[in-house]
Amino acid sequence: MKTPIVLLSLLSAVGMLHAGDLTKSVQSGDFWSKTRNELSANVLAGVRYAPVDDSTIRVPRSGGLTMKPLNFGETVITWNEEECPDNMVIMVYNKGDDGALDKEAYEAMLAETIEGLNEITGVKGKARRSSKKDTGVALKSWVWEWENGVVQLDASYTGRKKDFEGEFLRLKMGPDKESISKGGAADAANRRELKANVKTDEESGDVWIDGVTMVDQGDKGYCVPATVARVFAYYGMDGVDQHALAQLCNSSGEEGTSTATMQTALEDISRKFHIRVQCLDGKSPTENILNFIADYNKAAKKLRKEMATPQNWVFVAKDKAVLLQARGNKKYVKKWMAAIKKNIDMGIPVLWSVQLGIFPEAGIPQNAGGHMRMIIGYNLKEQKILYSDSWGAGHEKKSMPANHAAAMTNSRYILRPSR
Repeated sequence: MKTPIVLLSLLSAVGMLHAGDLTKSVQSGDFWSKTRNELSANVLAGVRYAPVDDSTIRVPRSGGLTMKPLNFGETVITWNEEECPDNMVIMVYNKGDDGALDKEAYEAMLAETIEGLNEITGVKGKARRSSKKDTGVALKSWVWEWENGVVQLDASYTGRKKDFEGEFLRLKMGPDKESISKGGAADAANRRELKANVKTDEESGDVWIDGVTMVDQGDKGYCVPATVARVFAYYGMDGVDQHALAQLCNSSGEEGTSTATMQTALEDISRKFHIRVQCLDGKSPTENILNFIADYNKAAKKLRKEMATPQNWVFVAKDKAVLLQARGNKKYVKKWMAAIKKNIDMGIPVLWSVQLGIFPEAGIPQNAGGHMRMIIGYNLKEQKILYSDSWGAGHEKKSMPANHAAAMTNSRYILRPSR
């Protein structure tokens, strides 16, 4: 069906010819006063984006957004209650999506970004101190404030000249300073406050934590930092994003975060933010793995299946029948669910490290390998868990039989506020 000439003229008049280019809209402040529908017919027309949740969209690097002369990467736009943009976060560069940059390339991109923002805003950026307590990592920051908006640039890297590695260059934009302010460690919720987020459906028997923010990890292997960022945002510390946490976890965009270093990374993060980390399945990663192997081999011996060792367990311990016998039995599942219930009832979500591919799951972008999820609820009547993945819209709240969930578990962790 051809677009009517009258409609083409109208779209041209409201800016269709400049679809995707946010430069003039942000300069004038017009971007922050338009509704989602108005922007969809104007500067966002033709832009490829996906919903993260009801109030957020994510535009990939190749989605078509530009703001000349800036380098434009993954962008997240959040809407306010009036359906207008509340703020926008632009990753000019991040290691997970774009690969590592050396010192020369990183500093060149930083200089180009500062020069570009001077040009776009018409004012010169001012250096700003960022507290490591709030962001988790050391940042160099600059702020541009003019009558129509505010922009903050955060730059992060690790190492020096020889071992230098660019981590990210991030822009936070909004109509005013309040719109881009984020919570840090001092803003963490009190444990007593979290219980108010627990909801119950008496008819179905579902019990779940409401209000857990979605963070979309995108195509990179950031399931651990993205899931931790979701817990932090739920606790009120939304100033610590997945890119800063990926830096702390030493996560790779291709390989993610290794199982061996996951608990150590979580413990390092918890110390920085006064959060207590606890593994529900063992005192250490080594103990957890050995306990798993012992349970698996006991069942494998009965079923005359291949035994696992500390060297090969990742590759061998995937037999569905053995796993259900070892950790999907009623006695084990009852104990496994008791720990879930205890924490969910306190309003504390559970980080859930799993092995995908054991049981079929429809509509997920990763069908095998290790993955970090979040358990947000349970149903004792139906013996199931409610969980969420960091893959955006459609993955906010799902369910699975408890015996399947227990059988595919590598480990479970909680991040408990210290006060």
